[in-house]
Amino acid sequence: MTYQELVAQALKTVPEVFPWDLEEELASESPPLLLDIREVEEFEVMHIENSLLVPRGTLEGACEWNFHDTQPILASGRDQNIVIICRSGNRSALAGVIMQQLGFTNVRSLKMGIKGWNDNDLPMLDKNNKIVDVDEIDELLNEPVPIEKLKP
Repeated sequence: MTYQELVAQALKTVPEVFPWDLEEELASESPPLLLDIREVEEFEVMHIENSLLVPRGTLEGACEWNFHDTQPILASGRDQNIVIICRSGNRSALAGVIMQQLGFTNVRSLKMGIKGWNDNDLPMLDKNNKIVDVDEIDELLNEPVPIEKLKP
């Protein structure tokens, strides 16, 4: 199975939420928990305000008690409303499957990820909690895959 096939399979059970719908939910009385699973370096460049950073490599431990990676808000809330965020919506879909397997009942993936959030001109912060420039971030998010990483 290819990466894209794995993502397509994951999206059969993990619902997606569009950026503009998430923006509305965040303004509601009971906003979802934003779970950003990108790497620390990615998060520091740009993230949605009030996101919880749990890099994908530590997700399982963060969702359980008794680990150094434990995030109490995750370990104690299998039924809470959680939106998982990554760069483009692929890793978040796969993470959603893992969280479902761990007993989380209300996880969704941000459709199009941070790229979609930025494409809709929605605000993001850097590591100093300053608003990032949408155009600068757009260039960074849409860099082409280097030639040496393309299939021969």
